[in-house]
This record gives sequence, structure tokens and C-alpha cells, in this order.
Amino acid sequence: MVLSKQKDSLYDPFRKMWVAATPEELVRQKLLHVMTRQLGFPKNLIAVEKQLSELPHLKGAASLPKRRADILCFAKGIHPEFSLFPLLIIECKEGVASDAAAKQALGYNHYVQAPFVAIAGEEKVELVYPQKLTFLPKFSEMMESVCKR
Repeated sequence: MVLSKQKDSLYDPFRKMWVAATPEELVRQKLLHVMTRQLGFPKNLIAVEKQLSELPHLKGAASLPKRRADILCFAKGIHPEFSLFPLLIIECKEGVASDAAAKQALGYNHYVQAPFVAIAGEEKVELVYPQKLTFLPKFSEMMESVCKR
């Protein structure tokens, strides 16, 4: 993670821009680092702070809330109509990710329809859908699970 000299901003390699170094952004950037370096998530299949209305499978959908997903991980070949489809949606929070964060992420997923939903705080990341886990599975494990369905 590259912090500015004043330590008030950091460079986000996913959005390819400098962003404010808020506590939530630090959680997001640390998690993205772990996801791509340790859990095998392909960087080119991750979107950060993506408007729901910008998602290809939701284009033209009526009554979408004006919300952004903190982290969306896409996968190829998991949906019969779309070449890329959301595999995982993650809501990041400063401090501890609470039940309210889980409800928020699940609410977004009502529209997104990702097979996996997670929440992340400063200390941990938890999978909250389709089952509760106290960790985030590897990309390959999620893909294997989805392809078995």
C-alpha cells in the first residue's frame, strides 16, 4: 500500500487513483492485498466501489438503489447469460464489521445476486452467505463450490 507523504491519501491500484486514507479504505486495501496475494483472487476480476447501476447484468434494471459495492469479485462461466458475473460481494467497515454490515451487504446482494457475501472489519473478514464462516475462502474454493451447483 502506497501512502502519500502526508499520510492522508493512498494509491488504489484497482481504481488507479489516489483516495483518502480513511479507516474504511485501509481495511479495504489490506483485504484486497490478502485476496490477490494469498487467496488467489485475480486482480483483473475485482471491482472496487462499483455502482450497482454499472454492473452489466443490472443495466436497465428498474428501481436500483444508488449504492456502491465496496468490493465485487467477478468470475467467468458461472452464469448462463453473462460471460462475467459477480462471485462475491464484500462490505468493508472501519472497526468491527457488525450484523448491520451483514444486513447491508445482503441487501445489496438482493440486486447483485452473487453466490457469496462477506463483511470485513479491521481485525477479520467473515463470509455471511451462503453460510457463516470466520474466514474468506480462496478464489479456487469458491469457484469449485459454484461449479458443483
